[in-house]
Amino acid sequence: MFLGAGQVHVSKFTANVSTQNSREIQVKWTVDTEQEVAQYRLERKMVQDNDFKPIARIAVSTTPPTKTYQFTDKNVFKTTSGTEPVVYALYVDFQNGDTKYIGQAEVNYTTTAIRRTWGSIKAMFQ
Repeated sequence: MFLGAGQVHVSKFTANVSTQNSREIQVKWTVDTEQEVAQYRLERKMVQDNDFKPIARIAVSTTPPTKTYQFTDKNVFKTTSGTEPVVYALYVDFQNGDTKYIGQAEVNYTTTAIRRTWGSIKAMFQ
């Protein structure tokens, strides 16, 4: 059985701090064309990281034709200490085993004011 080359066209890829929870980042992408896609892979890189680290595998949606995918990164606050850029990389894995790099989305993540205030108070007593 021969599997032809897959195709994908991602028209938008963004990362933003969630409006509902400032400790989470919403990563979204819009796909206009999607053929023979097995899954999407999302990776994250923080300032202290040398390389991107895998954080999610997202199954292909069956809703045609334009599809919007979303991933909520609920663990970003556990790996950051303050205001710093968080970079996400998106990859597509095709059914024939090929992988395609889509691009990167960056957001400056700021911990909550409460956390920053507590850190300031704590620092005064050290």
